[in-house]
Amino acid sequence: MGLNFFKLLSMVLALSAFIKVFFGVFFHEQFYKWARRQYAQKKRTTAVNFLLIYALALLILVWIGTLISHITNGWILTAFITIASLKSINMLFSWQKTAAKFVSFIDNAGKKLWFVDLTVGILGIFFLYLGLWVY
Repeated sequence: MGLNFFKLLSMVLALSAFIKVFFGVFFHEQFYKWARRQYAQKKRTTAVNFLLIYALALLILVWIGTLISHITNGWILTAFITIASLKSINMLFSWQKTAAKFVSFIDNAGKKLWFVDLTVGILGIFFLYLGLWVY
């Protein structure tokens, strides 16, 4: 059968989303204070660099999967990861501007941060669904 990149990536994305939601819900204040500190730095922090590497690794893996095997509905994950990775790549070349937007959002979002957690949770469920029943 071989390695199904799409199933693997779907499960990795679901797990990542659930981890983010866990910290966003159960450690809400601490998590967003930590995130704000990361984006308030003049240069990208180790944590931000790790997340950028993670995003680029997902991009490479999804395109390897896209190019070496045809999976029905694989385009869903390929499109999502490609678009999300473009945002990450923007961070590489425009750190100050992007970081300032994130800091401003965290400072001014208030209750919208809970909506972010809810949205990420829904995405996590969607990725889990893709991994278990679509791919």
